[in-house]
Amino acid sequence: MSVRSLLPDLGAPATGAPEAAVPPFARAVLWAHGDDAWRGEGGWTVLLDGTDRLRRLSALWQAAVAGRPDPTAPLRGWISSTFADDSPEPAVLRIPADLRRATPSGVRDVAQHVDADALAAAVAADRGARLLADGEVPLPADVADLAWDDAGYAAGVRELLTRMADSGGELAKVVISRTMTVPADDADLWRAIGALRREYPQTWVFAVGGLLGATPEVLATRHAGLVGSRVLAGSMPRGADEEEDAALRERLASDPRLAEEHRWAARSVLDALAPVVDLADDDPAPTVLTLPNVHHLATSVRGRLRDGRGTVLDVVAALHPTAAVGGTPTPDAVRVIAEVEPVDRGRYAGPVGWLDQDGDGEIALALRCGQQVPGGVRLQAGGGMVPGAVPEEEVTEIRAKFLPMRRALGVAED
Repeated sequence: MSVRSLLPDLGAPATGAPEAAVPPFARAVLWAHGDDAWRGEGGWTVLLDGTDRLRRLSALWQAAVAGRPDPTAPLRGWISSTFADDSPEPAVLRIPADLRRATPSGVRDVAQHVDADALAAAVAADRGARLLADGEVPLPADVADLAWDDAGYAAGVRELLTRMADSGGELAKVVISRTMTVPADDADLWRAIGALRREYPQTWVFAVGGLLGATPEVLATRHAGLVGSRVLAGSMPRGADEEEDAALRERLASDPRLAEEHRWAARSVLDALAPVVDLADDDPAPTVLTLPNVHHLATSVRGRLRDGRGTVLDVVAALHPTAAVGGTPTPDAVRVIAEVEPVDRGRYAGPVGWLDQDGDGEIALALRCGQQVPGGVRLQAGGGMVPGAVPEEEVTEIRAKFLPMRRALGVAED
């Protein structure tokens, strides 16, 4: 039996289950990739406001690890941080009390223990942190009335292209995103996780604090001093048949504008890691990654940490935000995003993933995702704009990026 067929056993209610039997989705932690799937519940939640969120999350995690009743016991937590440090939505650290893991060899239950008093003291020492019990995570308010439609997104792209032209070449790329809110309840979200797992097994399927999705992009991994990252930037939709699909794949591989967009994104990761990592290749060549709904240009980055202290979150703090989700130059692009996008990104395009008692872990970017809001899910997707972008083509591309979540939720395509 495959891990994908075991996923409903990790907590998803059966179709038609009574509402009272459906567990609150936002309190669950779910993480699945390849033949490894995890589900967590209960335990402790830390919400974090203010700046320098990733390093503060790392420090709070290390405090939880240091305060374990059994210092030899394994411990695994999940984080979901925001795109912007000044976001009104908080970053989330989840430490489940109960874990269930499914692999090809079977299903295993794991109980986790922390010193609640020591964790509470560490949270109290951070004035921007709050500690909640039993996995509670409050849902953000919906902002559907502020969201762009297709015409609004095209107008936003045109505004960005004008700003780029006016910058005299200094603003080389900006990643602009849009949202759409669709109706959904807890049962819909549980079923969506199963659908994403079945349809997109190459991705990292996740749910942390009501944010769920299937992301193809790992921001950073850390294991025994080895660091890895995968950069995705530049994409084409899949074709209607094999001939069209091959042509689109070839167009992606040979398009100079998309190659330049990807080069900026990959270079931002390489430059950010260079001071702390001995890179295996300081100029790796991109390849084409094909997913069920889209082709991506992809570059894998590998290296070894020069200093083994800290956690994978300290590596992520050196990287985030990258050009792949912000733009180039990244500080200028992030400022423009805040000025142009009508809706704060929250945890969309932010780091999401797990870390363990050794500081090792796997942190992805929250892409192809949606945030649970009262009565529904706020979906969000973005695309990188460089000079020469065609607004109407960008609308088509962004709509394709919504398809994984829309289909998983059973929302009709329009």
